[in-house]
Order: sequence, then structure tokens, then C-alpha cells
Amino acid sequence: MDGASRWLFQRVSGIALLVFLLSHFWITHYYPGGDVTFEKVAERLTQPGWKFFNLAFLILALFHGLNGGWTILEDYLKDGWVRVTLFGAVVVAALFLFVLGTLTILGFQA
Repeated sequence: MDGASRWLFQRVSGIALLVFLLSHFWITHYYPGGDVTFEKVAERLTQPGWKFFNLAFLILALFHGLNGGWTILEDYLKDGWVRVTLFGAVVVAALFLFVLGTLTILGFQA
């Protein structure tokens, strides 16, 4: 992916993340009733639609963060081995967070 495509996707994913975040905040805190309890969240996460919503939110957030981190590394680091090492660390962290988040979301069963 070239720099212009990554730049554009960073902006588009930022807008999409804002929509996801506002939806998540509204659903969690105001609809229906506003009481946030483990039981309500667990009940919501047993439904496939909410699992998809949360997984999409997770994937988009991780990609947005990873892409932003890579852009910063490209801007400030000139040594190839340092950039590759730090990028590798960011990718490993993102994969770890993806697996942890996915296991958490999919772990709720009806």
C-alpha cells in the first residue's frame, strides 16, 4: 500500500471509528435504560450482530493505530533496522491485542 492510500485510509478509518465510538457510547450508556452491568453486556455479546459490531470496532481500531504508528516511525526514524524492529514490535503487540480482544468477544455464549 503506497503512502497516499495509507493516508486516505487513515482519514476514512478515523471517521468510521468516530461513528463506532459514538454508537458504542450511546448503546452502552443510554439505550435502554443506561445501567451498565456485566449481565447486560454479557447478554448483548451473546448476539451475533453485537459480536460482529465489536469485532469490526476492534479490527478498525487496531489497524488505525498500527497505520498511524507506522507513519510516525517512517517520519522520524531513518535507520532501516530500527524501523523494522519497532514496526515488528508494534505488529506483535497488535496481534496480541487482536487475539485477546477476539477471545474476549467470542467467549460469550448464549
